[in-house]
Amino acid sequence: MSSVRQIQFLVALLVSLGVGAVTYKHLVLGFPLFSNDKETIWNLEAKITFDTVSPDVKVMINLPDANPDRKILFSEVLSPGYQFEFIKQSGVDYGMWSAQDITGEQTIYIRSQTYFTGGQSQATGSDQQLISMVWQDGAIKAAQQLLDSIEAQTDKDQVGNNESSATHDRIKAIGHALNLVSDVNADALLKEYSKGKGRHWVLAQLLTLDGFDIRLAQGVLLEDKRRKQNIYHFIEVNDGSNWMLFDAREVEFVEWSRAILMQRGNEPLLDVFGGENSKISFSTLKEQRGAFSAAVSSAQRDSNPLVDFSIYSLPIAEQNTFKLLLLIPLGALVVVILRNLVGIRTSGTFMPVLIALSFLQTSLLLGLALFILVVSVGLVMRSYLSRLNLLLVPRIASVLVFVIIIYAAIGIFSFKMGWDWGLKVTFFPMIILSWTIERMSILWDEEGGHEVLIQGSGSLLTASIAYLLMSTETIADTIFLFPELLLILLAIIIAIGSYSGYRLSDLRRFESMERL
Repeated sequence: MSSVRQIQFLVALLVSLGVGAVTYKHLVLGFPLFSNDKETIWNLEAKITFDTVSPDVKVMINLPDANPDRKILFSEVLSPGYQFEFIKQSGVDYGMWSAQDITGEQTIYIRSQTYFTGGQSQATGSDQQLISMVWQDGAIKAAQQLLDSIEAQTDKDQVGNNESSATHDRIKAIGHALNLVSDVNADALLKEYSKGKGRHWVLAQLLTLDGFDIRLAQGVLLEDKRRKQNIYHFIEVNDGSNWMLFDAREVEFVEWSRAILMQRGNEPLLDVFGGENSKISFSTLKEQRGAFSAAVSSAQRDSNPLVDFSIYSLPIAEQNTFKLLLLIPLGALVVVILRNLVGIRTSGTFMPVLIALSFLQTSLLLGLALFILVVSVGLVMRSYLSRLNLLLVPRIASVLVFVIIIYAAIGIFSFKMGWDWGLKVTFFPMIILSWTIERMSILWDEEGGHEVLIQGSGSLLTASIAYLLMSTETIADTIFLFPELLLILLAIIIAIGSYSGYRLSDLRRFESMERL
């Protein structure tokens, strides 16, 4: 069989497999074709680690509150060697692991899917969980002086505001007051009366003294692709009509749809019996598809191998990584099309794909500006190093060190100027940029600055187009939904690889010959 026939057969096979898998998942497993579902689904995964001190171990974790406005779709436990069960104590839901003859460092996971339906989920909870005033006379006196100093300023700022806005401003002003280093009363309250309970507890006492009903809570902020998130301290504040959620660390109100409460009041968040050095962290991943979540859950319960042995079975933190990696073939396809069909020249084969990935961490315009700045300065440094007649590897290593120095200088300068964009340069592929500077410098010596400009512009154009496709949420969600589409991308790349005809750039190249 000729190579042409083999390529045709391979392309047809890959397309058939890709289309067949997508069709099967859609018609049989119920996967939606598009990611425009009605609900935003959040995957929440808790990772618990500890060291055993006893062969018999029991672990208990407070589960997310399930109420009329926060729906828990399912929970999955990833803990080989452990027995797991759901229990309820004093009206609180817990998950409990138990095992025997377990030694060494242990890691267990529990995963849930949840979505917010709206309304007043914050109204749940017991009045018994309200914070009571425990400060004595000395603390109350300092706290009252602090509240009095705030009142005059807040009254001045609240002229013309409605009652609800004034209440919000009052609460935020009290929170900000604790951050004032120069305030004697705030400093005294934090140092003398918190008793190691933290700033959030001091703030809760201040709000209680000011007449608010307060509940302390711990939970997780819902942020897409967030890994190893520590627990947040929240304060639930009743403004007289509604319960509001307040982030004690950021001194900001938080929408109820952006948080999941794991623990309230004196409820234990995590108890480990027979272990020590216990830690808990959370990973979150957003999905804009309720039908997809239901389909995956159903397929996993039925032990369908197409889902059981897929990226959906991985921990959420790893799913976040693969969600990004699945976009790389799309960028590779862009490079193949522009180089082989259009005729655009780039510096390096797939360096534009890596640049596009770095743009996903910054933004297109900021990424372009930083790339041009770093490469331009690097070329000047490389020109100087060429005069020293260094060997290849030390020369490239020197460029790498200098690139890092450029990163640091940009980051420090931007921070001092109050700009946060300069801190994002660390996302750039430093090794690739160092090689790019080296390649462009050699190209400059051999072909001149004109060729450097052409290939550099081609690289940035290719990276920009790849970024626009890879940053499109619909495309990213569809590829994550159907990774089998990569087979179709592979088929297209192989088909283009067998093309040996004219490129678009050749039309201009041979334009003069057509006139003859």
